[in-house]
Amino acid sequence: MKYKDSKGSLDTPKKILKVNHAGEFGAINIYRSQILVSRIFMRDLVPLLESFLADEKRHLQIFWTEIQSRNGVKCKSFWLCGLGGYFMGFVSELLGKKGIMACTWAVESVVVNHLNTQLTYLESKSDRAAYHTVAAILEDEKNHRDIGSEHGGANNIWYSPLRFAISLFTDGVIRFGMR
Repeated sequence: MKYKDSKGSLDTPKKILKVNHAGEFGAINIYRSQILVSRIFMRDLVPLLESFLADEKRHLQIFWTEIQSRNGVKCKSFWLCGLGGYFMGFVSELLGKKGIMACTWAVESVVVNHLNTQLTYLESKSDRAAYHTVAAILEDEKNHRDIGSEHGGANNIWYSPLRFAISLFTDGVIRFGMR
C-alpha cells in the first residue's frame, strides 16, 4: 500500500497512528482468544501467547499516547479490528498449534510490510513523533512473525488457505481504516 497525503480533514500521519492503534486492539483480541482455548488444550503455548499479548498491550498504549497528544480519537475500525481479531484467534486455535502460528505469521507479515511503508512515508513528511511511534513497535512485530515461522506457521501447505485469508483480511482492514 502506498501512503499519500489525505484530501480530507484528517492528516495521513494521524490516520496511520489511529489505524495502527486499532490493529493493536485486533492483535490483543487474537491472543486473548488463543489464550482462552490454549489454557485447556495447549498449556505449553500459553506463556508464549501471553508474552505476545503483553507486547501488543504495550503497543496499544504507545499509539494511544501519541494519538492523544494530537487530540485524536479512536479509529472507526477499532471495534471491527477487535471483533475480527477475536474471531481469527478462535478459528486459528481450532486448527492447533500450527494454526496459531500460521495466524501469527500471516498477521505479522502484513503488519511488518505496512509498518515499513509507513516509516518511509513518515520520514518523507518529517513527522518525527509519528515516525518514532511506529518504529518503536517494529522489532517486536518482526519477532512475532519470525517466531510464527520458526514454529511452522509459514511453510506448512495445509495452512496456506488460512494464511491467505488472514493476510487478506488484515490488509483489507488496514486499507479500510486508511480511507
